[in-house]
Amino acid sequence: MKARIKNTRESIIISLDGKVDYETQDEVCNLINRTLSQNKTDQVAKKIILNLQDLEFVGSSGITQFVQSLKAIHTQSDVVPKYCGVRSEFKKIMKAFDATNEFDFYDDEALSKRNGKPILNQ
Repeated sequence: MKARIKNTRESIIISLDGKVDYETQDEVCNLINRTLSQNKTDQVAKKIILNLQDLEFVGSSGITQFVQSLKAIHTQSDVVPKYCGVRSEFKKIMKAFDATNEFDFYDDEALSKRNGKPILNQ
């Protein structure tokens, strides 16, 4: 699994490529947490965009743990990440764990930067 971080004036984009399973999901969530922590120390907090277009999950336990970790990140952060490029099967699983509508899904990075209308949670 690879992660690329792109810093722009108004946002931080974390693009995740490869396979995530039960063992590697901790690494992904730690990266997201570190990025959020660094963002808190900036003078102006930036939007956090998670591009999951090229992410694949191996086994349902990896997905479940990953979504639960993302929910924990939401409760610990002032800036809630936006999600783009999430495949439909993963959206369904993420929404199943999201009773409070914390996840905002967008088609692409450009729409999530502009605060466009989310695909779900409308």
